[in-house]
Amino acid sequence: MVAFDCDGVLVDSEPITNLVLKDYLNELGWRISLNETCDTFIGRSIKEQMPYMEEKLGKALPETFLPEFQRRRDEALRQQIRVIPEIEQVLKKLQSSAMPFCVASGADSGKMQITLGHTGLLPYFEGRMFSGSDVARTKPAPDVYLLAAKSMAKLPGRCVVIEDTVAGVTAGVAAGMHVLGFTRSSKADALLAAGAKQVFDDMRDLPELIL
Repeated sequence: MVAFDCDGVLVDSEPITNLVLKDYLNELGWRISLNETCDTFIGRSIKEQMPYMEEKLGKALPETFLPEFQRRRDEALRQQIRVIPEIEQVLKKLQSSAMPFCVASGADSGKMQITLGHTGLLPYFEGRMFSGSDVARTKPAPDVYLLAAKSMAKLPGRCVVIEDTVAGVTAGVAAGMHVLGFTRSSKADALLAAGAKQVFDDMRDLPELIL
């Protein structure tokens, strides 16, 4: 089985989401740059990072912070989301080979419905979508990948994970899965250091690595 992360692997959402977060944190008083926002928060649950944000701000976040962030994020995603180049061709090849695959994201399920829905990828994953909303702990904990394997009746050691962040690679490794690192959002050496077995920078190369 192949388990795809969603953001940065299937859809090009990371720049959009992190720009929204950067602008919001700037409004609240943290003058963080876009590069710093990406380095700090990419691949991680915003909800779980809220105590860290409060520490950096030196004050409590507004009670409406999370729903307001999600509202802004979702609006931006609806307008700007695009697929990762060549990913649909990869999914079609997996379908034709009868290789089972799913999406296992640390993001909330509502976000996946927007990103996969607005890019036309949703039909590939109907009934095989696992999110941070489904588990107690999000990445870098392995929970969502273990849930995906259990739900699809696959042993973790027989699963391949496609990830683009250190947190995601760490989650896949902790789940006992073979992890391939996609270097669109993170540097190759960082993904390898986290435990990725191989790295690649072009989705056209992926079928040869998994089929």
